[in-house]
Amino acid sequence: MSETSLSKFPVVKLSGKALADPRALGDLFASLRNEPAVIVHGGGIEVDALYKALSLKVTKKNGLRVSPASEMPVISAALSGQCNKKVQSIAIKAGLNAIGLLCSDGGMLTVTQADPELGMVGVPHQGKADFLLSLLSNGITPVICSLAFDSQGQMYNINADDAASELACLLKSPLYYISDVSGVLSKDGALITDINSDLADRLIADGTISGGMTVKIKSALSASERSGQAVYIGSVSDPNLDVAIASRRRLGTAVSF
Repeated sequence: MSETSLSKFPVVKLSGKALADPRALGDLFASLRNEPAVIVHGGGIEVDALYKALSLKVTKKNGLRVSPASEMPVISAALSGQCNKKVQSIAIKAGLNAIGLLCSDGGMLTVTQADPELGMVGVPHQGKADFLLSLLSNGITPVICSLAFDSQGQMYNINADDAASELACLLKSPLYYISDVSGVLSKDGALITDINSDLADRLIADGTISGGMTVKIKSALSASERSGQAVYIGSVSDPNLDVAIASRRRLGTAVSF
């Protein structure tokens, strides 16, 4: 399959906060009934809520969740159980033939361990596109949660932004990061409509971009450089969300390396 035909499938990454708006997600999914897309989701809010219910401490390092092996069943329950099935159910209700998956299913991504101090946090790598393309070509919408098995059957927690970036590079696809903010914002709250690597470095250095947005911007820049496709960061409540993704138009902040 040619690069041109691959790039017709957008990758849409939904943050945990975006999952809190089922109406907007339903509208988005309805607009994709004739426009196949890959859906990737996080679920930090749900993981945090389950941790709190179980009296577990949430620890983060450089914006990434520390994931001890002993706590992976909890993380898996929130991400592949609660969040993945929630997104899949909304997609099905909107008329999509949706299937819930892990990042490693069908060999689409592989995973290696990141910093051992983070526990079972994995770094995703491009695998094979065949399985994913087979689903998309047959009208099946992949709903992918940010967990993956390595070759030894060990489960890893993957940053969902990085997983979406690798899948966009694998398919040479446009990538949309959807959260509850309109894009990258300046210190006074104004939308920054375009951002490149030089500007991103300056905004990270002066604290305008911090925490989870730092990880998101780095993933977005990596995807832009390696896929050669458009990358956008936008809001689930943007009135143009469904039209923008279905027609591959710009949304929120455009990121280019």
